Amino acid sequence: MCSKSGWNKKWEFQTGSYIYSSPAIGNDGTIYIGSSDNNLYAINPDGTKKWEFNIDYGIISSPAIGNDGTIYVGSTDYNLYAINPDGTKKWEFKTGSNIYSSPVISNDGTIYFGSYDKNLYAINPDGTEKWKFQTGSYIYSSPAIGKDGTIYIGSSDNNLYAINPDGTIKWEYQTGSYIYSSPAIGKDGTIYVGSEEFLYAFSQNGIIKWEFYDGFSIISSLAIGNDGTIYFGSDDHKLYAINPDGIKKWNLKLVIQ
Repeated sequence: MCSKSGWNKKWEFQTGSYIYSSPAIGNDGTIYIGSSDNNLYAINPDGTKKWEFNIDYGIISSPAIGNDGTIYVGSTDYNLYAINPDGTKKWEFKTGSNIYSSPVISNDGTIYFGSYDKNLYAINPDGTEKWKFQTGSYIYSSPAIGKDGTIYIGSSDNNLYAINPDGTIKWEYQTGSYIYSSPAIGKDGTIYVGSEEFLYAFSQNGIIKWEFYDGFSIISSLAIGNDGTIYFGSDDHKLYAINPDGIKKWNLKLVIQ
């Protein structure tokens, strides 16, 4: 089957409800994705189901995969789950509210994620709590980890936080509005994050380098090209490309069909 864009569909896999989660791909090519039908799915590269893991409530969070193949995913039942590559549960960790934030894994195996209970959590590979850091409001944003181990996360209290690996605060910056967008880190250590109508660029010590005014909400997560170009989507239905100096490179109107 050929689409209007000329792409050929290889396969599709039907779940029981909406999919908000983005997929993660294991070293063996297995695709992992959560659905609001309460299941985490493992899909073979040919599109057949390998297994499904049922959770009491829907999955909005995107999964992350550890070096040993363990799959980590948050759920709206307040739990972070660790799932073995064969689909069996390794452990679960309960927070105080829904988890929309997607986990990230540091080099030492620590799992970081945010919860609607206002906390950024650091969890050991065995499922025990290492520490938690409380922000002023719920966390929708997913964390990013710098080369020095600093964890960056946005909160709906309008702050971008930089947290040391031991859970102490390094710095915080008050933006003008909530932060749903997840931070991205450039090769030079610059931290980029969207907050309502602005894209911000910060130095590693929390000094603002520049801000780009979009005029529409930036909820999308950011991607950074090899040349340092920052890409993000906006509520004005456009994809933006921004140079590392904060100057707009181009934007592209996305047609909704």
